[in-house]
Order: sequence, then structure tokens, then C-alpha cells
Amino acid sequence: MLQVVIRFLTLDVVSEHPAIYWGLGSVWLLLLLAAFSSLRRLDVPTKAKVLWFLFILGVPLAGLSCYAVRCLIKGDWGFLKPFFAPSRTANKVAPR
Repeated sequence: MLQVVIRFLTLDVVSEHPAIYWGLGSVWLLLLLAAFSSLRRLDVPTKAKVLWFLFILGVPLAGLSCYAVRCLIKGDWGFLKPFFAPSRTANKVAPR
């Protein structure tokens, strides 16, 4: 029983289940494809697109992280406005 607890606490899951590599790899590929398709639709000069593309390919983890932060900062968050605007019915006085 002690060996089972020690094995569980070592978090050596990857060596026990190699399918995790396939899952992580497919998630990584989906992130890359999403970043590249988003990159193609950017309204920036071609040089900037090429630099982003090379940065994501050259330093994948840092490139995707920086691009994700850039997308979060430059994103259109207008769709959230109705959720945080006060409702119009809250200010009305109920008729007597």
C-alpha cells in the first residue's frame, strides 16, 4: 500500500500512460493551427505577420504565449458589455 501511495505522489503519470504524449501533442498542434489561422487574418503589414510566424516557429512555447497575450490585449471585448451594463428595468419605479 505504501508503494502505491508513493507512486501516486511522485506524479510520474507520463511513464505509466504514454497516451498522454499523444494528447498533449494533438493539443499543441491544434494551438499552432489556431494561431497560424488567426495570424493570417490579422490587419497588420506582411512583415509583422512573417515575424510572428517565425517567432512562433522558432521559439514555440514563448511564441504562442506572447501571441496569446497579444490576442487577449488587442481583442474585441464588446460582446461582454451587455453582461455588465445595468439593466434598464432596475431603475424604473414600480407603478402604484
